[in-house]
Amino acid sequence: MKSVAILLDGGFVLKKLYTMLGNIHATAEDVIKFSEVCLDSNEDLFRLYYYDCQPYEQTQTNPISGTSIDFSATSACSRSKSLQNALSQSSKVAFRKGNILFKGWVIKKYSTQDIIRTGRSIVDTDIQADLQQKGVDIKIGLDVASLTLKHTVERLILVTGDSDFIPAMKFARREGVQIVIISMGNSNIYSDFKEHSDEVRKVGYDSTTNSFIRIT
Repeated sequence: MKSVAILLDGGFVLKKLYTMLGNIHATAEDVIKFSEVCLDSNEDLFRLYYYDCQPYEQTQTNPISGTSIDFSATSACSRSKSLQNALSQSSKVAFRKGNILFKGWVIKKYSTQDIIRTGRSIVDTDIQADLQQKGVDIKIGLDVASLTLKHTVERLILVTGDSDFIPAMKFARREGVQIVIISMGNSNIYSDFKEHSDEVRKVGYDSTTNSFIRIT
């Protein structure tokens, strides 16, 4: 049996699961079931590492309407906290928390296109909070290095769409750890991911059986 760790880039994974599940927000149970399908029968899970920021919970004022928005009272905040709490209490799961920063307000992509096309005035629903995560990438990189140098596992399964992790992947392989990249649904894998990994596995979702499946 190969000892393995699964590293999930939470923001990326949840966006992909939303599409795979038919525009339904994933639960902690969905994340666990997805991760289980990433494993081969000859692999023994050491730990599942989940990386994400805690939801933003401050109050900000919409500059167009002047309305105060309490982000802690939003459904997105409640949903995120519920998922993260459930994962953090699950067996063999380590939740690595990043920080989220409010950087101001930005115009939504489709609102920008509509304003340019119609010449209409901007309204309060055209803008959204610009929230940026900090500290997640470095935590993933540090865990890759730690798991590799301590010879904790023989194989790392990485689920992300961020090519910034390629240097960490190359480091792990040089130290003798195998790297597996997971492709979710119909997403394409960067050629650099393929070049610097030992295997690419594809996981999909079967809506008829409501289950995640490996795609060959």
